[in-house]
Amino acid sequence: MTEPDTDATPALEPNGYDDRGEDFAFTPEELVDWVEGLVAMLESVDRSQNQYWCSQWWNHPEAVDRFRGLYEQWLEAQANGGMSSWWIDHYDRHATVLFAKRGPFGECGTTHADKTARRILSTEHPPLDWAW
Repeated sequence: MTEPDTDATPALEPNGYDDRGEDFAFTPEELVDWVEGLVAMLESVDRSQNQYWCSQWWNHPEAVDRFRGLYEQWLEAQANGGMSSWWIDHYDRHATVLFAKRGPFGECGTTHADKTARRILSTEHPPLDWAW
């Protein structure tokens, strides 16, 4: 039986973290490059079909989170196979929200527009004796 190599660099997980839950495996610049590459190969979004896009996608926090999640899953699919599943299970589901009228780009036209009537959901902390 061989001893584990304790001097080895920790493996980076596809979700962007090493096995200690630290350090992204990709940089913001890599995410930007990936999004630009993805968008370049997609069909255009059709405003007449209530599809929306913003060239300043990085200025929409929800879009950034969704693209980051898509990129993490894309990296995993590239490493382990399963690109067809990535398109169906990840991209298609996020695209229906990203490009929708009520999605993060819904108020953008040919230029970026800040959301004018963003509804923020409120929450209240449960009582101290609350348990599930």
